[in-house]
Amino acid sequence: MFNTNMQKEKGCSLTVLIAASKFKALAFRARARRAKTKYRKQIEDDRRWGGRKLKLSGRSVLPIPPEIFGLFELEILDLCTEWTSGLEYRIDHLPREISYLFRLRILNLDTNAISNLPSEVGELKNLECLTVTCNKLNTLPMTLKKLTKLESIHLASNYFEVFPLVLVQIESLKFLDLSCNRIDAVPVTINKLKYLKTLLLFSNKIEILPDTICDFIYLTTLWLGDNEIKRLPKQFGQLKRLDWDMYPLSSNIAGNPLVSPPLNICVKGIQAIKAYFASVSFKKNSLINT
Repeated sequence: MFNTNMQKEKGCSLTVLIAASKFKALAFRARARRAKTKYRKQIEDDRRWGGRKLKLSGRSVLPIPPEIFGLFELEILDLCTEWTSGLEYRIDHLPREISYLFRLRILNLDTNAISNLPSEVGELKNLECLTVTCNKLNTLPMTLKKLTKLESIHLASNYFEVFPLVLVQIESLKFLDLSCNRIDAVPVTINKLKYLKTLLLFSNKIEILPDTICDFIYLTTLWLGDNEIKRLPKQFGQLKRLDWDMYPLSSNIAGNPLVSPPLNICVKGIQAIKAYFASVSFKKNSLINT
């Protein structure tokens, strides 16, 4: 009986907290609709991406003005620190109220000092592009998997030591940049990103690539340079869209202690890699049959 009463009390407390949170959000939105802030006047149409955009930097962004979370028409929010504005004006955290901007398609947080993203980012259901390069991230909230429209995520130059597994649950991703981190392994489940076209893992500490990295059908750009990779998967030649001869920037593999295939073979491109493994397989079969 005592346990039952305790459970009821906990349930009631949780209901009250949820209700209070919703009331706070609604009250905030009501005040924001009435307010004619200077930030609304700064909103402009973005010709490149298409949509209503607000760009803040320097003194105007630190601290982040709470009024901007009432600009519900925003589709693009750019809070990237510009070098000309002085790096002393860097954001160290993103407020949970970011979830109020439910129309956001592009969120740019580059060149700041953010060490964590709030779980509320997962409520931005219309988000297509998230850029958080040159920050201090080492983890990502699991709520990112709720972003079913997210196609592009930029996480270069952060503090990741482990590949964020939540990323492989965002099946809509086409562009993923984790360059210039400290990642030492790529998960076997990387092939869940079946629509991936660009994968940038340049300058990490990766030693082994899983065989599943060869399953990508649409991959056209793969940067693996400056890692600790000694061997490529035997089916690497399946990545036919990595045409290094026609498009040299489609791949980067230099700066690895490659043995199989050796670097002088790898730099020639996918066809050379494919021929190398075919030759190795032929020699092994020949030895077995003799």
